[in-house]
Amino acid sequence: MTIAASTFLLALGITGWESVGGQLLVSGLALLSTCQDLGLRIRFGAVFSFLIATAFGISALITAIQSNIRYAPAICVVVLCCEILLIIVWIVRRCLRRTSA
Repeated sequence: MTIAASTFLLALGITGWESVGGQLLVSGLALLSTCQDLGLRIRFGAVFSFLIATAFGISALITAIQSNIRYAPAICVVVLCCEILLIIVWIVRRCLRRTSA
Protein backbone atom coordinates (compact mmCIF):
# COMPACT_ATOMS: atom_id res chain seq x y z
CA MET A 1 0.00 0.00 0.00
CA THR A 2 2.73 2.48 0.90
CA ILE A 3 4.75 1.82 -2.23
CA ALA A 4 1.63 2.21 -4.35
CA ALA A 5 0.82 5.54 -2.69
CA SER A 6 4.37 6.79 -3.23
CA THR A 7 4.39 5.66 -6.85
CA PHE A 8 1.01 7.31 -7.44
CA LEU A 9 2.22 10.63 -6.02
CA LEU A 10 5.41 10.49 -8.07
CA ALA A 11 3.41 9.68 -11.22
CA LEU A 12 1.28 12.78 -10.63
CA GLY A 13 4.43 14.83 -10.34
CA ILE A 14 3.74 15.74 -6.73
CA THR A 15 7.18 15.54 -5.22
CA GLY A 16 8.86 17.71 -2.72
CA TRP A 17 8.06 18.89 0.73
CA GLU A 18 4.32 19.19 0.00
CA SER A 19 3.98 15.45 -0.50
CA VAL A 20 6.32 14.42 2.31
CA GLY A 21 4.85 16.98 4.71
CA GLY A 22 1.30 15.93 3.89
CA GLN A 23 2.06 12.29 4.51
CA LEU A 24 3.81 13.11 7.80
CA LEU A 25 0.81 15.24 8.80
CA VAL A 26 -1.59 12.36 8.15
CA SER A 27 0.73 10.05 10.07
CA GLY A 28 0.72 12.43 13.05
CA LEU A 29 -3.06 12.75 12.96
CA ALA A 30 -3.42 8.97 12.90
CA LEU A 31 -1.11 8.84 15.90
CA LEU A 32 -3.36 11.29 17.75
CA SER A 33 -6.30 9.07 16.85
CA THR A 34 -4.39 6.13 18.35
CA CYS A 35 -3.93 8.08 21.56
CA GLN A 36 -7.63 8.90 21.67
CA ASP A 37 -8.62 5.28 20.98
CA LEU A 38 -6.32 4.03 23.72
CA GLY A 39 -7.88 6.52 26.13
CA LEU A 40 -11.36 5.33 25.20
CA ARG A 41 -10.22 1.69 25.46
CA ILE A 42 -11.07 0.90 21.85
CA ARG A 43 -8.38 -1.66 21.08
CA PHE A 44 -9.31 -2.42 17.49
CA GLY A 45 -9.43 1.27 16.62
CA ALA A 46 -6.04 1.84 18.24
CA VAL A 47 -4.44 -0.99 16.29
CA PHE A 48 -5.95 0.26 13.04
CA SER A 49 -4.82 3.85 13.69
CA PHE A 50 -1.34 2.63 14.60
CA LEU A 51 -1.11 0.74 11.30
CA ILE A 52 -2.29 3.80 9.37
CA ALA A 53 0.27 6.03 11.15
CA THR A 54 3.05 3.57 10.39
CA ALA A 55 1.97 3.14 6.76
CA PHE A 56 1.94 6.87 6.09
CA GLY A 57 5.28 7.31 7.88
CA ILE A 58 6.86 4.64 5.68
CA SER A 59 5.21 6.15 2.60
CA ALA A 60 6.65 9.57 3.48
CA LEU A 61 10.09 8.00 3.87
CA ILE A 62 9.87 6.27 0.49
CA THR A 63 8.67 9.47 -1.17
CA ALA A 64 11.50 11.44 0.45
CA ILE A 65 14.10 8.94 -0.73
CA GLN A 66 12.75 8.83 -4.29
CA SER A 67 12.46 12.60 -4.65
CA ASN A 68 16.02 13.30 -3.43
CA ILE A 69 15.03 16.08 -1.04
CA ARG A 70 17.88 17.10 1.20
CA TYR A 71 17.47 15.97 4.84
CA ALA A 72 13.93 14.68 4.19
CA PRO A 73 14.75 10.98 4.68
CA ALA A 74 16.47 11.74 8.00
CA ILE A 75 13.48 13.77 9.19
CA CYS A 76 11.07 10.99 8.15
CA VAL A 77 13.13 8.36 9.98
CA VAL A 78 13.18 10.48 13.15
CA VAL A 79 9.42 11.05 13.00
CA LEU A 80 8.72 7.37 12.32
CA CYS A 81 10.95 6.27 15.22
CA CYS A 82 9.28 8.78 17.56
CA GLU A 83 5.84 7.50 16.56
CA ILE A 84 6.81 3.90 17.19
CA LEU A 85 8.42 4.85 20.52
CA LEU A 86 5.25 6.65 21.61
CA ILE A 87 3.12 3.65 20.70
CA ILE A 88 5.39 1.33 22.68
CA VAL A 89 5.30 3.67 25.70
CA TRP A 90 1.48 3.80 25.58
CA ILE A 91 1.25 0.01 25.36
CA VAL A 92 3.66 -0.48 28.27
CA ARG A 93 1.76 2.04 30.40
CA ARG A 94 -1.48 0.29 29.64
CA CYS A 95 -0.04 -3.10 30.57
CA LEU A 96 1.40 -1.71 33.80
CA ARG A 97 -1.95 -0.15 34.73
CA ARG A 98 -3.69 -3.43 34.05
CA THR A 99 -1.31 -5.45 36.23
CA SER A 100 -1.43 -2.97 39.12
CA ALA A 101 -5.24 -2.88 39.25
